Amino acid sequence: MKLGIVADEISRDFAEAVRIGVPLGLRRYEIRNLKSGRAPMCDEAELREVERIAAGEGIEITAVSPGLFKFTETAEAFRKEMSEVYPRAAEWAHRWKLPGLIVFGFHKSGAKESTSPPEPRTSVSGVLLQAADWFAEAAARADADSLTLLVEPEPICIIDSARAAAGIAGPGVRINYDPGNVAWLTGADPIDEFDAAAPWIANVHIKNLRLPGPEWLPAGEGIIDYRRHFAALQRAGYTGPISLEPHIMDGSAETIRRCRDDFMRLWEAVGQASRPVPF
Repeated sequence: MKLGIVADEISRDFAEAVRIGVPLGLRRYEIRNLKSGRAPMCDEAELREVERIAAGEGIEITAVSPGLFKFTETAEAFRKEMSEVYPRAAEWAHRWKLPGLIVFGFHKSGAKESTSPPEPRTSVSGVLLQAADWFAEAAARADADSLTLLVEPEPICIIDSARAAAGIAGPGVRINYDPGNVAWLTGADPIDEFDAAAPWIANVHIKNLRLPGPEWLPAGEGIIDYRRHFAALQRAGYTGPISLEPHIMDGSAETIRRCRDDFMRLWEAVGQASRPVPF
């Protein structure tokens, strides 16, 4: 398993993130926030520095998350993002030879990022159908650009669960599987969503939590039983990127090592348990 990490979970200074991550065996990095802003709507010189460091260290950039559609509520905002953010994100995705972009599922009106997530969406509504229409349009454009949109369930967004993401998945749309986001929203381990999401999973984020709070934790602590999620991923034959997204903590080498070790312990234990016993 070639485990990675969302780079700014260590530091927005990519050089610092790599300085801490590489000695811990982390050689895959997702790019989200840099010192000058959210990639790629930031200083181009900083993006080129990311590229230079990655080439020099022989590490892999596995994803870019430009924040598309996270706070989008209106058709005007959607058009603006598709005309300003999407083209630049697509350009850098191609430049870095990425299969697609991590995106979000359109903002719930009035929802705020805070320690208390908004209420789960309980029914199909006009706003969900509008989100599906916008996604279809964005996916068609991405597909024409030979890219895939990886939708990340997010509590403040209309697409707030892996099951909801599976409902809009198809040509040009896959899922960035993030049980931690869904557990924060619902207060429960979302393992029951896995089968619906499984055919569409193309990227995975790992974090755990304890409620109330949330108190963010490594994979082996908290309300999510990652043994079950890892077993399901292995049964499904998933071999794509998996990235730590601890949300914890302080970005220190000790913290990142703790998260890495916890992940590897659980992943390997599940793998060993599934192997046939030799005669």
